Amino acid sequence: MSLKELNVLMLGDIIGTPGMEEMFLKLPQLKKKEKINLVIANGENSNEGFGITEANIKSYRQCGVDVITSGNHIWSTKEIDKLLTDYNFLLRPANYPEASGKGYWIGEVEGVKIGVINLMGRYFMTPIDCPFQVLGKLLKTELKTCSAIIVDFHAEFPNEKMSLAFDFDGKISLLAGTHTHVQTADEKILPKGTGYITDLGMCGGIDSVIGMDKRGVIEKILKQTTVPFEPSKQNSRLQGIIATIDVQTKKATSIKRVSI
Repeated sequence: MSLKELNVLMLGDIIGTPGMEEMFLKLPQLKKKEKINLVIANGENSNEGFGITEANIKSYRQCGVDVITSGNHIWSTKEIDKLLTDYNFLLRPANYPEASGKGYWIGEVEGVKIGVINLMGRYFMTPIDCPFQVLGKLLKTELKTCSAIIVDFHAEFPNEKMSLAFDFDGKISLLAGTHTHVQTADEKILPKGTGYITDLGMCGGIDSVIGMDKRGVIEKILKQTTVPFEPSKQNSRLQGIIATIDVQTKKATSIKRVSI
């Protein structure tokens, strides 16, 4: 018998070793407590802040992550083309015009067909293909028969995230923003049933400058020189959202923030 409701956990950008450790320590228990059916985590900062490695990917799977999304930093490791080809659950933004791998994942969770899409914004970021057009095309083709459709929109500009969510309200189940590493307090269900939050936040040291040790960031700003950044270990948290989706209507019925 298939699920009637899908409980989804989406984790914000996981920042280096501190973020990975938070996932190891807290994710298994959180999954059990909240009866989570699907875990999606943004992994583009797993490799000490930049990119992802095969070892990182295996760690995600061991912790119970089903789908790994990303963004502009996904291209930071040399082996990324091979990783995107080898692991279908590792996504890059679907609106890159020509790139290895895919920007969407389709899978089955307890008899329910689920679609997860990774998109990237264009304001103050790389001028790639239009996320609105790419999402619209995917909904009419590959994702047409999915009972739940979840979007990780990796973007800088809140207006762009909100606009995409409202434009596709009722056509997708859930849209969560990533990239800015600051958890927003605007989780809601939009008028036509799409769950939304502007940014999931991050997993790693919160006492930092968006996940990086503040001393290095401040030094770079003051001196305008090249300074190596290191992920912060101060006040580590696991941040994201838990949402429930009615798979009959494809609409979100609840959404709440997580910061533990």
